[in-house]
Amino acid sequence: MSLYEQISAYCVRHKIRLAEKRVVVADQLLVANEFMDGDTLWRDMRSRGIKISPATVYESLNWLVSAGFAERRFATDSRKNLFGIPELVRNGLGN
Repeated sequence: MSLYEQISAYCVRHKIRLAEKRVVVADQLLVANEFMDGDTLWRDMRSRGIKISPATVYESLNWLVSAGFAERRFATDSRKNLFGIPELVRNGLGN
């Protein structure tokens, strides 16, 4: 099952609207294949031509973490939060 399908199924189960920007942010985290802070993710997305605000990136990241599709870690060398797709979600892709 793709990440889009997982998020879509979650939204159906919880009777919430599927916000496409959340899927876009999740896909970019998946492509990055590493944990990164929200500002770096936003800059990467903008450089790829994706029009999204920093606030929407952070809002989406927080939602993805609360829904279990992303994980938040605290960077040891700075005061930043790092976000990434956990292995459990990655392992569920393509099944």
